[in-house]
Amino acid sequence: MAPFRQAPAVFQPSPFANYQTLFEYFSMGSIVHNHKHVLVYAFPVAWGHNKPLCPFVVHMLDSDPEVVITYFTAGILYSKIVGEFKRLPAAKYDALQSRLHIIDIAGSEIDLTKPVESFAPAFESLYSSAPITCRSSGKTIGGLPSPSLAIIDPFTNYAYEAVWSISSRTVPILAWWTSNAGALIRVVGPAHLGGVAAPALESAEGRAAKKRELLAREPLKYHDRVGSTVHIAGLDPHYDYEWFPQKTKLIDAGALFETLGTIYTREADGIICVSGSSFEPEATAAVKQWFSSMNKSWYSIGPLSLDDLEGKSASTRGSEADAPVEEFLNRIENEFGPRSLIYISFGTYFWPEVDDRLWAVIDGLLEKRQPFLFAHPSPLQKFPDEIKKKISDSGIAMELVWSPQELILAHPVTGWFISHGGWNSTQESFKYYVPQIFWPFQADQPTNAFRLTTIKAGFELIEIRTGEDGTRIPYGYKELPEFTAASAKAEIGGLIEKLKGEEGAIVRANHRTLSDAMNKQWSSDGDSRQEFVSFMKKYV
Repeated sequence: MAPFRQAPAVFQPSPFANYQTLFEYFSMGSIVHNHKHVLVYAFPVAWGHNKPLCPFVVHMLDSDPEVVITYFTAGILYSKIVGEFKRLPAAKYDALQSRLHIIDIAGSEIDLTKPVESFAPAFESLYSSAPITCRSSGKTIGGLPSPSLAIIDPFTNYAYEAVWSISSRTVPILAWWTSNAGALIRVVGPAHLGGVAAPALESAEGRAAKKRELLAREPLKYHDRVGSTVHIAGLDPHYDYEWFPQKTKLIDAGALFETLGTIYTREADGIICVSGSSFEPEATAAVKQWFSSMNKSWYSIGPLSLDDLEGKSASTRGSEADAPVEEFLNRIENEFGPRSLIYISFGTYFWPEVDDRLWAVIDGLLEKRQPFLFAHPSPLQKFPDEIKKKISDSGIAMELVWSPQELILAHPVTGWFISHGGWNSTQESFKYYVPQIFWPFQADQPTNAFRLTTIKAGFELIEIRTGEDGTRIPYGYKELPEFTAASAKAEIGGLIEKLKGEEGAIVRANHRTLSDAMNKQWSSDGDSRQEFVSFMKKYV
């Protein structure tokens, strides 16, 4: 693996100083300096933050032939990001190579709670048109014009500070928000909109003081959950503790990201949000008004998918490795009919820390002879052999560590999706018209559950809640649910009957209406298309 080439401590007067000829310098894959250069950087350990960035990058490159993009990341996701772009038709992918540079700046050893120290020297090299070598591929790029815009995840504070320091704040930064407006309101928004941001962080002085605390590594505490009622535009009222319906080890790290997000969404020049106005018109209007009051830009540009750029892609056609999955799906469709299968997945990382509810739900599905496919890629999961055997012996179910999710959702046998409710999964449920049954954990997931159940376009499991916050009474309930394995099993059994009846039909119809609207967001006159055009005109 080629070493990472550090930037010089002091900017060189000319980027050609270390090269004998201009040809030698530009032969490294550089771009002439009349191009517009955009740096993008999503949270380098979270695929959910990077996956929608890939189609957004392609939209930018397609929109303006003079745009060149450098995509900073880490080794842990480098191959997945490159692989995502390779889903494009070969001719298109090859044509983009001269204007798209994917650079692993950090290698694979990343601590998500600590700054990526290699970001600053990497950006300094980029800003001074010096060469940078990708740690994963060994490829070196150089001679690029200084970036004229940076699109950066607000949870990577070190990246913001490096760009501002090295460029003397001449490079505008837009925050890359990989969720919806409702989640942003709650997680980092002001109290008058339903958010939890500390009032002190509304001022520059207060944010500067909090930054000093972060540098001193002073302990952070999550906002209080005292049972107050939360009112967010477009969502039914709920209690503050309902944003934490599962006991999970990830909550502790969340306090840090809540603080970072609060600071840097306010200090960025604006926000690019991967949600769409059709999903949450009320919340979108609220955040736009708020950002306008701060003289900042807001762009809702979701949903984002490479498939929407090029039509049906390899992800829904299946590969040789996917053959057993397709065979199972086809068999279930032949035996049980269309929309008869429930697909279950909590995404790439989330997993119930208290898992007896999960095994009870599986038992309930099997007793009802309800076909399902369960994908469990989380590194936190422990899947007992006896459960695997029970699923295998049933003849109506399948479990596997990783699954081709879009292939499964696109198959006509898939009728419902038991999901943690992350934004990528929610977006894919719209794309393939598969309504969700929510099992949220934290972050933006409760927002999606609240929103879809508010408009009766999805269901949420309640008895599966765990932990101190999760097992408190939900808003609107007169009696406290049992929150046991037995009650979770009974709940899934009752829900299966609802899915087959009038209530299931209503939810499916409402979900289809919303999906239609979301799938038109990027049409020629769609809101997301118009917002993207406005973004390009102002910043690119």
